[in-house]
Amino acid sequence: MDSLDGTYIKEFEAEVTAVFPGIVELNQTAFYHLGGGQPADTGKLVWNEGSGKVFDVRKKNRIRHMIKGDLPDIGDTVKGSLDWDRRYSHMRMHTSQHLVSAVVSERYGSDTVGNQIGFDRSRIDFKPLKLGNTELNMLQDEVNQVISKDLKISISESERSDLENNPEIRSSMSSGLWKMLPSSITKLRVVKIGNIDVCPCAGTHVRSLSEIGDIAFLKKDNKGSEKIRLTYKLND
Repeated sequence: MDSLDGTYIKEFEAEVTAVFPGIVELNQTAFYHLGGGQPADTGKLVWNEGSGKVFDVRKKNRIRHMIKGDLPDIGDTVKGSLDWDRRYSHMRMHTSQHLVSAVVSERYGSDTVGNQIGFDRSRIDFKPLKLGNTELNMLQDEVNQVISKDLKISISESERSDLENNPEIRSSMSSGLWKMLPSSITKLRVVKIGNIDVCPCAGTHVRSLSEIGDIAFLKKDNKGSEKIRLTYKLND
């Protein structure tokens, strides 16, 4: 999914390339695998002789679909369909995470050091950050004001050398995570929100901020050493 259009694919056809107990590999897929703080997609695969429920998707060299139910044969053509409500919620949540991280970075100079996307709520860890209730309410208002501008989102591919040590790139990569990427990776997928955020990311995102709705912070937790975890939900 190297474009925004790809993230909106709900159904697709593919050829089965490998089968193991409870696992199916395909020549192409629209299922998002677990990673980057975003849960895997769920859904189903259907073919002439049967069907199976996709309950998890993992990637280690190849993308593997974890299946409950029947298993197809190698060479079969299958129709995959995503649990769209789950996928679309993750898209809205992930884009909102980028937005909140950008606003916090701009206002407080704080890095995003962790995040976990969820279906009905998500969380982001910031460091260093000190935030009172008044500041949290102000942050919520500022984020929602940016959402009201309905900035467009774009996805592109950039050279790693152009991103490393670039002060205009807002990313947890700035805290040293670049070193965790294999040197063989020379190109990165980059998600841009208007003119306020540019961030390397492999996750799924919406086309514009208007799809997010409003962000509502639910709580803030002090994790010590000037680290704060913000938990939020989205209102339609």
